[in-house]
Amino acid sequence: MDILSIDNLGIERVLKRGTGIIVEEQAGALLVKDTVSGAYMLACDERETGRDILKRRRAEEMKLLMVSDYRLGTEAFETFGFSEKIECFQVAYYGKTPVFESPLTVRKADENDLTMLVKNYSLISPEEMAEVVKRRSMLLGYIGGNLIGFIGEHLEGSMGLLYVFPEYRNKGYGTALQERMIADTIEKGYVPFGQVEKSNQKSLSLQKKLGMTVSENLIVWMWR
Repeated sequence: MDILSIDNLGIERVLKRGTGIIVEEQAGALLVKDTVSGAYMLACDERETGRDILKRRRAEEMKLLMVSDYRLGTEAFETFGFSEKIECFQVAYYGKTPVFESPLTVRKADENDLTMLVKNYSLISPEEMAEVVKRRSMLLGYIGGNLIGFIGEHLEGSMGLLYVFPEYRNKGYGTALQERMIADTIEKGYVPFGQVEKSNQKSLSLQKKLGMTVSENLIVWMWR
């Protein structure tokens, strides 16, 4: 089992940054818990081994789970009674550090920006957004002093949280923000990665344009 494979970069990230705890490891399977996001993440080459590892967990302890084996992930969603899931491709950047040549100026968000961020981005909870900001993982982009949008890093380390205000869309600012996030992530010593919902062709096209590699397989995130 290769935790450096594109499907398992979330596990690689939390272990490398020191927030991942190995819950159980067997030949061909690894279950890790991230102390920041609370997510459990399972990688497995042997589906039966991964299944056995999950069976030994109490359903209620896993509020958030990622399984990098698609078939096992869809099975776990039903078995453990999760309420929601997303099936997605993993994307990762393996190229040279991009040169940030945009006219955007960028700064890290702080607690004074939290109200604005929560108002404009509802795909994560206000509590999670507050933690993202606390970890200095949200970048704000400006043109001529005007805020045009933002991008951030989810608590387990994946890029996302991208939002560009309507009046500034279709001008390349979203691409520029992600290029800056990629460069910052590489500078920290990590492989930049993220997830794209399987039917989001527009986002997949953007990732490819940015030079991101797209996984061949789907992974499954699920939560209660």
